[in-house]
Amino acid sequence: MKKWLLMALPVMLSMAMAGCGSSSETSGSGNNAAASEPIKVTVGDFLGETFLYPVKIANEKGFFEEEFAEDNIEISVEYLGSGAVMVEALTAGNLDMSFLGGQPAFSGIANGNETKVISMATVSTTDPVLLVRADSDITEVSQLAGRDLAVNIGTDNHYQMLEMLSLGGLTEDDVNVYNLKGTEAYTALVSGEIDCMQSIAPNTDKFLENGDVRVLCNLEETGARNNQVLVATEDFMEEHGDIIVRFLKVLDRANTYYMENTEECLDLLAEYCEADREYMEGYMDKYDCSLHLTQQDKDYMKREYEFMRSSGILETDIDIDGIYDESFLEEAFGE
Repeated sequence: MKKWLLMALPVMLSMAMAGCGSSSETSGSGNNAAASEPIKVTVGDFLGETFLYPVKIANEKGFFEEEFAEDNIEISVEYLGSGAVMVEALTAGNLDMSFLGGQPAFSGIANGNETKVISMATVSTTDPVLLVRADSDITEVSQLAGRDLAVNIGTDNHYQMLEMLSLGGLTEDDVNVYNLKGTEAYTALVSGEIDCMQSIAPNTDKFLENGDVRVLCNLEETGARNNQVLVATEDFMEEHGDIIVRFLKVLDRANTYYMENTEECLDLLAEYCEADREYMEGYMDKYDCSLHLTQQDKDYMKREYEFMRSSGILETDIDIDGIYDESFLEEAFGE
């Protein structure tokens, strides 16, 4: 199996600079393309996460190479640690496309990042959750007032935490927030250093199996959604729209492959994120990775944006209705 490589960001950026913004033609015969320099397309994705499984499957199964190699196009997927890092790379012109949560996508655009949302990438209505210790006296969200809570600050999980706090009539000002996630947050919770943590699958199932934590509430109770989107820079859209259309088709192929070869893909994804295989199936069932950009999607995104503005997470207004470009989906799938 191919090794999944994380390149240091400076190295990634210098490599990507060579490929971004190329004006070479991408259509036509492979023979003509072979005589020119390769077009390198750099795509950002989340390190160690599998909720965006089509891109991992496409990379591992060689679908990108099958689609693009003949035309001398190289798709390089760079696995980075957070949406904030990917936004920085997009702004610097060192990523052509990237998968992002709604919050970093909004923040990037607010800070001058010239990108457009071209598709939803994955959606969940149940993940994440808030966990408390099994023996905690906290049984209602309202009881978190004045307590210590861990979340990955500056991510979509941060926004989702605020949605769940609102179930108890609370805002971020009512709790003490610490920037912890995953095992680090879990260790702090069970040791009594904090009172509550936000958790996403598949970690949640592992933590619950230990018996020392329980679910206080989940995202489904709020009516909100965990949205992840695919964005592209406006320069790349203008110069290489045909590549975007083909990229979307490869993602769709990978999603179909997952549906038809689920057991194989779960093994692949478990190895990638170093998770126990037994947790993967329930985890993946929480996410829908079909490609679409409907009015309902935009309504959910607008809800997230308005929540971020009202809570102060996002300090600058953006034209929320103008951040989309559905033309590539329409060309790829006739929608």
